[in-house]
Amino acid sequence: MEKIQTEYAKDLVKHFELEDEGQSIFNEKYKTAEFLDLLMEKQYFMDAINLLSHSLPKREAVWWGCICAKKHQDSVNDELYNKSIAAAEKWVYDPSEKNRRVAEFYAEKGQYETAASWVAAAAFWSGDSIMPEGEPVVAPADYLYSHAIRGCIITCVGMDDGTDVDERYKSYLSHGLNIANGGNG
Repeated sequence: MEKIQTEYAKDLVKHFELEDEGQSIFNEKYKTAEFLDLLMEKQYFMDAINLLSHSLPKREAVWWGCICAKKHQDSVNDELYNKSIAAAEKWVYDPSEKNRRVAEFYAEKGQYETAASWVAAAAFWSGDSIMPEGEPVVAPADYLYSHAIRGCIITCVGMDDGTDVDERYKSYLSHGLNIANGGNG
């Protein structure tokens, strides 16, 4: 998987907690892609989402969140939801400080309650500082954006579209895996 930046899964799982099932099969010798494949095979989808969100570079992770959140635009039919996705997407195409701050605005306005506000938060948390402009720089925690992407994807899974929950997990993960393999999602 060409977009996965970290060779060994052990270097990523220290940034999040594996579920009991994922922990039971984890081995420090696993390469990231190998462990991700095993999690998918065993259908340990929560851990697969966590690992993949931590594996992707920031822009690719935010793009994954945008794709998944956009699947619900019609059913949500909400201006704030749509603008939040648009802000995150704009940051993906142009990761400027201005676009990152717009994403911050929509993340906060959405109160981190929707898939769209989570993906906007991920865009914001992908920058150099989480403090207001003009204040001393305070870097976001490592992989904070990954936690927001996980929140986005899990929220999307919870938005019932009439399909089986396992099928929803597989669908959202397939977009992320496509991105990890160099595709556009």
